[in-house]
Amino acid sequence: CSCGTGYTITGFSGCADIDECSSDNGGCDQTCTNNVGSYICSCGTGYTQDGFHGCVDIDECSTDNGGCDQTCSNNIGSYTCSCGTGYTQDGFHGCVDINECDTNNGGCMENEVCSNTDGSFSCSCDTGYMSDSSDGCTDIDECADSICNQNCTNTVGSFIC
Repeated sequence: CSCGTGYTITGFSGCADIDECSSDNGGCDQTCTNNVGSYICSCGTGYTQDGFHGCVDIDECSTDNGGCDQTCSNNIGSYTCSCGTGYTQDGFHGCVDINECDTNNGGCMENEVCSNTDGSFSCSCDTGYMSDSSDGCTDIDECADSICNQNCTNTVGSFIC
C-alpha cells in the first residue's frame, strides 16, 4: 500500500496529509501554509518570492522613488520617505515647504523683510533702508541726495519735502 506525495500511510489502508510546515517551517523563508497533500511558501509585505522557498526584499525606492516627494530610503521589508531642510513631512510620501517667515520674521533683523522661498528664505532691507556692514539695515538719508526742491526732512525709512 502506498500514498501520494504529501501523504503518509495510516494503519493498513489509510493515507493522511503530512503537515510539511510543522517541520522547519517547510523550508520556507517566511510563511508556510499547509494544504491537503502539499504546502506553499509565501512572503510578507515588502518582500517578493525568490524560487519556491525564498523571499527577498523589494527595493520600493527603485520604482518612482517609492512615491516619495523627496528622499526615499529602502529598509529591509519596507521603506521610508523623508524631506530635506526647509520642508516638513506631509503624510507618508509628501513634503511641504516650511514658511520660515511665519516664526520670528525668519530670524531677520530689525528693519529687514523676510521672504519665503522654496525650501528656504531670505532677508532684505525694508523700503527706505540699506544694508550696512554689520549685516543689518540702516535708514537711508534721502535728503542727502537733494531730492526735494525746498526743505527736506528725513524720517525713519522715508522723507518729507
